[in-house]
Amino acid sequence: MDAESVPWPGSWLQTLSFAHHLPTTDPRKVNELRAFVKMCKQDPSVLHTEEMRFLREWVESLEDKIPPPTQKSKSEENTKEGKPDSKKGEEDLKADEPSSEESHLEIDNEGVIEPDTDTPQEMGDENAEIAEEMMDQANDKKVAAIEALNDGELQKAIDLFTAAIKLNPHLAILYAKRASVFVRLEKPNAAIQDCDRAVEINPDSAQPYKWRGKAHRPPAHWEQAAHDLALACKLDYTEDASATLKKVQPRTQNIAEHWRKYERKHEERDIKERIERVKKA
Repeated sequence: MDAESVPWPGSWLQTLSFAHHLPTTDPRKVNELRAFVKMCKQDPSVLHTEEMRFLREWVESLEDKIPPPTQKSKSEENTKEGKPDSKKGEEDLKADEPSSEESHLEIDNEGVIEPDTDTPQEMGDENAEIAEEMMDQANDKKVAAIEALNDGELQKAIDLFTAAIKLNPHLAILYAKRASVFVRLEKPNAAIQDCDRAVEINPDSAQPYKWRGKAHRPPAHWEQAAHDLALACKLDYTEDASATLKKVQPRTQNIAEHWRKYERKHEERDIKERIERVKKA
């Protein structure tokens, strides 16, 4: 399709506007180019400024013609009159300014709770030397804690897991188990703290990531929750972790889409601001 059979801006600008099909093209630069082409369509006068001389000469060397300005731009008229229409330009830019990142972000926050602010739980002495007898006692406390947990005695389970941790603070599973109880008690901050310690001790265990992912969900830390749950499934897949991940993923997708739109609006605004500066120059 040649330039004569296509409405302005003609073949050269259409070629540029389709540049995003090239695999080596920077998507951000393509967005800037698209915004610039759109601005030129609305006001061809910008192509006749001194700053755009290089572009006119290049286009004409390709045997395409720059269309004449449909009318004098407001900036040129105001310059002649000595009254730059800066207020109008600022109003236009303000109208196009992206809204805050929270304003259009719609997330289903059902079940979201305020995070706990309790005194941090006892974490044990990570530098302590553990005798074999202490390990046996810690294991007994762990078994008793699991029994209490199965009986629904959550606070008793916390106390027993804490006693086990004090006896053997080098065992990651104890922190992960206590974190699971904190999740049930809706104390996400405490659960996250336990999982952080468990990951430090054994970064290859799936349990701390699973419970940390679950703990991030109540205070609406959707992206962190998705990251930890996905890692837990990768290390040791369970239906429980997978089901929670599926509930979290729609929120993270909405967040990602929101930020893509937010960044695109910012880029378009930056292009318009640069065009306004060129007009006023």
